Amino acid sequence: MRRALVLAALATGCGSLHAPVADPKVHVRGEHYRVIHEPPDRLWPEIVFALDEEGFRVAHSDRAHRIIQTGARRYTGRDEVKRLADIADLSAARGAGFGRATEYEVTYALFLLPAGETDTGLKITSVIEAIDRSEALFLGPGVFQVVPRRIELPSRGVVERELVRRLAASLFTAEEMLFVLGEPGFD
Repeated sequence: MRRALVLAALATGCGSLHAPVADPKVHVRGEHYRVIHEPPDRLWPEIVFALDEEGFRVAHSDRAHRIIQTGARRYTGRDEVKRLADIADLSAARGAGFGRATEYEVTYALFLLPAGETDTGLKITSVIEAIDRSEALFLGPGVFQVVPRRIELPSRGVVERELVRRLAASLFTAEEMLFVLGEPGFD
C-alpha cells in the first residue's frame, strides 16, 4: 500500500506531459494568427533569436516543418497567479474540483506557415497548466510529500497575442510594426 502511494505521488509530481498541439491544421482555442511580410526561410532564424532574447527556452524545433515549441515558463508570484483568470478559462478547473492555483506554466508552439510567395503566416498556440501545491500526502510518521495537482486550462488568446507583440518588438522597428501589426505594439 505504501509503495503504491509513493509511486502515485511521484507520478503526480512529474512535470507536465502535455505539449502544445504540433499540427498547424488543428484549431486550438486561443490560438493567434498573424501574417508577416517576410519569407519563412528568412523569418525562421529571426524568430528563434527573438525567442531567446525574450528568455524563452526552445524545447523543440523542426525547421523542415517550421515548428518551434518552447519550454514551459512558470509563473509563481501572487500577482501573476491573479492574472490566470484573465488569460485562461477557469471553468474547467472549477468543474474538476480544482482548488486554488498556486502557480501556472505556459508552453507555446509557433508555426511558420507559407502565406504566398513572400509572406509568412505565424500561428501561435499555447498550453496553460494551473498547478496547486497546497495538498500534502502523509506517507508515515514524520514523512509527507507535497503532491502538486495539475489541470490544463483553455487559453483565452491573451498570452498568444502578447507573445506576437513581444516578438514583433524584437524583430521590427516602430515603423515596421505599424506595417506588420497595424499599430505600433497593438494587434
